[in-house]
Amino acid sequence: MVPFAGYEMPVQYAGEKGGVMKEHLHTRAECGVFDVSHMGQTHFKGKDAAAFLEHMTVVDTQALHHGKASLSLLMNDQGGINDDCIITKVTDDHFYVVLNAGCKHADMEHMKKYMSKFPDCAMEYHSEDERSLVAIQGPKAQYVVEQLMDGNNNLTSLDFMESTRDIKYKGNATIVSRCGYTGEDGFEISVQNSDIEAFMEALWAIKDPATGNQVPYPVGLGARDSLRLEAGLCLYGHELTESISPIEAMLAWTISKRRKEQLGFLGSELVKKHMADGVSRKRCGFIGEKTPVREGTDLFLPGTDTKVGEVCSGTKGPSVGQAIGMAYVDVPHNKFKTELVAKVRGKDVPVTVRKMPFYPTNYYKKA
Repeated sequence: MVPFAGYEMPVQYAGEKGGVMKEHLHTRAECGVFDVSHMGQTHFKGKDAAAFLEHMTVVDTQALHHGKASLSLLMNDQGGINDDCIITKVTDDHFYVVLNAGCKHADMEHMKKYMSKFPDCAMEYHSEDERSLVAIQGPKAQYVVEQLMDGNNNLTSLDFMESTRDIKYKGNATIVSRCGYTGEDGFEISVQNSDIEAFMEALWAIKDPATGNQVPYPVGLGARDSLRLEAGLCLYGHELTESISPIEAMLAWTISKRRKEQLGFLGSELVKKHMADGVSRKRCGFIGEKTPVREGTDLFLPGTDTKVGEVCSGTKGPSVGQAIGMAYVDVPHNKFKTELVAKVRGKDVPVTVRKMPFYPTNYYKKA
């Protein structure tokens, strides 16, 4: 257990399937379970809710149908990213927004500063004292969730990045969202705290009918990080900060054509300038051999003292079998297959710029 965003969080679990490597591989092969109750579950309601969220983030509320979710960026007026978040359109006047744990209180204070301009918009925060949030990830996640919830559920009609409130647990309301942070199919389920202990006990009791083995297994922060890195997914405070723009972060795809044309979100003028003029550095992936290249490591042109980048995340990918990571690298040295050198404990470690994800993603697509 370690301190994390004001909480005590598990790095890894004990037991036969415990440990970062085993938890990582079990998630890829079967089903990993993450307690993400520290995340910020918020709701924005009112006729001005859509306009407010379009002012604060790059989301395109018009492009979302009811129940559809989108990865978005909470912006500041300097064009930097205060947080990344998942925004789900419940109705035209109601949006469910999940914020990162380490940023959630600062995010809400940041948003409150601008809410007076949108009088018919109210923010509700459901703390970890009220509702828990559990992520169930992996190729057997759908089977697990179908066994766990009330009734005879068939989740094949729920697409990736879609959410429903029609599924209950012990007769009580839940929010079931098909999304996740591992590169695998998966779900995040919001459960009221009066049900959470029974919910978790029922979860651990789910067996594979063919083998009789427990299917879901708990996963800690260690494997969460290696899974998201293999999938090429950003972690706030590493790949994203208040001084990094969406263009530098290679996240222009989160901004729809309409939003790029109409702008109107905080910091949009700088984003417009970055789109037109380009930027001096960009996020990219890299791959090495066996030696992990950790956060903060400098990257150089081979055979020189010319620094061209800095690593923001790095590990050895259990499913890839090689050192992987992400870095901010000066343009044009961020291009695919560019060879660079990392300085690791006084030694030169060669790395090569690679496209992401490093491991094929298995997000669900309904027929």
